[in-house]
Amino acid sequence: MRLILVRHGETAWNKEGRFQGQSLVGLNQRGAAQARRVAKALLPTKPTALYSSPLTRTLMTAQEISQELSIPVVPMEGIKEINLGELEGITGQGMRTQYPQVYAAWREDPSDVVFPGGESLRQLQERAWSAIKGIEQTHPEDVVVAVSHNFAIRAILCRFLGLPLSRFHLLRIDLGSISVLQANSRLRQVLTLNDRCHLSQDELQEA
Repeated sequence: MRLILVRHGETAWNKEGRFQGQSLVGLNQRGAAQARRVAKALLPTKPTALYSSPLTRTLMTAQEISQELSIPVVPMEGIKEINLGELEGITGQGMRTQYPQVYAAWREDPSDVVFPGGESLRQLQERAWSAIKGIEQTHPEDVVVAVSHNFAIRAILCRFLGLPLSRFHLLRIDLGSISVLQANSRLRQVLTLNDRCHLSQDELQEA
């Protein structure tokens, strides 16, 4: 299987530096443009299946890919973003001031942090990896696209690479980026990580 992991395009909350978690926030104008660029970049790869987190921003990104590549979107609960509980909608500064202990633990070792009222990174990784294994079993010889989120993709990559979740912060996955994994019975390889070459200069928004 060749798995193409796509992070959704930008939203207003991304631009404002707000934690989105599982909140239903749609793409803004730049995010929609990023999604269209991703869709065109994926044309030569000829994927046969397209999965997406069921959250608004990922579905909107996946719909652009679906239109360009003429393949249907299959929503998949397992690859949606982490549930941040009480932290959804706040900024990084808000986390530092309102939840200083959570912030300190997250920076020191994110692997055991449980967000108040939400999930832990380990819970996210378990459900996301289970979803990816399901895709692999269904499409062992296919090229598959999965549209997901920052934390979810990084958690999947940690598991794929054999990295402990304590090293989660080593990985960066930008908005509108493409990462490509290849797996068969003999080996697992990362072919592309956080590729943004398909985006214009105006679309290279930090988040």
